[in-house]
Amino acid sequence: MRIFYLTSEFPWPPLHGGRVRSLSQLRLLCAQPELRVLRVFSLTEDGVSVDDLSGFRRALDNPPTLSIVPPIEHPIHLRQHKRKLAEVALIRLLHGTPYLLAKWRSSSVAAALTCELSAESSGPRWEVIYIDHLGMAVYLPLIRKLCPTARVVVECHNVESEFFAQFAAKQPLPLRWLAERESQAAAQHEAKILCEADAVVAISDRDAQRLRALSLARLGRAIQPLTVPPVVELAPVEPPAIELSTDLAPRVVYIGNLTWHPNVAGLDWLCQKVWPLLLARLPSATLTIAGSGLPKDPHGPLQVPSLWSGTGIEVIGFVPDLREFLTNAAALAAPVFGGSGVRIKLLDSLRLGVPTVTTSDGASGLPLHDDRELLLSDDPAGFAERLTRLCRDGALRLRLREAGLDYLREHHSTERAGRALRMALGLPVDVR
Repeated sequence: MRIFYLTSEFPWPPLHGGRVRSLSQLRLLCAQPELRVLRVFSLTEDGVSVDDLSGFRRALDNPPTLSIVPPIEHPIHLRQHKRKLAEVALIRLLHGTPYLLAKWRSSSVAAALTCELSAESSGPRWEVIYIDHLGMAVYLPLIRKLCPTARVVVECHNVESEFFAQFAAKQPLPLRWLAERESQAAAQHEAKILCEADAVVAISDRDAQRLRALSLARLGRAIQPLTVPPVVELAPVEPPAIELSTDLAPRVVYIGNLTWHPNVAGLDWLCQKVWPLLLARLPSATLTIAGSGLPKDPHGPLQVPSLWSGTGIEVIGFVPDLREFLTNAAALAAPVFGGSGVRIKLLDSLRLGVPTVTTSDGASGLPLHDDRELLLSDDPAGFAERLTRLCRDGALRLRLREAGLDYLREHHSTERAGRALRMALGLPVDVR
């Protein structure tokens, strides 16, 4: 099988959940015995170094089937690219293309993609075009024209139109009216693209159900997305020798992309609403916030939002070794408000065996249960109380740790994800 893999961002280094998910899927693709060629076509905002290319290959175990198109320069975070933002607005005005697709439209990307796919005209054809991220499906008409016999798979990391609906709901009038129009356009185009694909991959059963409902409501056609859960490799940190005692320091940690809005909203809430309540119970508690995305000022220090401050709070930015950072942590705080898909940070905390407190939105999309694999609360007092329990109760920490590892073994194995992916690729599935 020859697979052409099209993604909106070069997946290395894995600084956020989207890249982690892409790498997980690429590993699964590389593991298929029928694979003969896997060619990766991606975009980049800041360039890709030789070390990045080497790291990406190593992360996939240097398969001989892998080839990489030099990543194409394209703006990704449009707030930093005002000209591109104006271009997207013009495309929206003239053609009605919603932001979620228009931001990925580019003549240079289309030309590079045409060159890649047209090169196959005199040789073996691509059997599968795998579109990773809905936005890259803006090139679906071009793909169909150049590769009419290929099976097109569209992977949805999220239900994209949900983000626009959440944004619209928070806006004051009259901006809310404009945002709601954009949300409706996004939902209509999302449903249309998914109905045009040969297979749709969702990251969770929750997203699969919502994508099915979206296509039925918008176009009267109920698609059947296939859930391919993220593959998670268990790598629990060793519990401290004093785990069952009350002597473990009340060290709370946070990990995540520090610019993604649902994370930012959660951190604002954690630092301003929850943390003072926790300090009232545990005056010696510390909160260390780690993650990528924060810019640095001209002199080097991170530009930390003013709301992320307080007694015992430290923001350290990106950490290269997650295991080392999480060692000896009493609890991981993962408040999230809004968003879609699943929270890779929760899967990281579970695979590393770190007891976690999150919100309902944080656990959304994953069949997790309060007081079984983790603790849940949407209330500041309740969130602080649960963090306090974890800091004080070693037996609770160990119980959650073991239940979380059991959950991953059942729901996020290579075998389970691989079966669903083979169905999306149109390959036979061994049902034994």
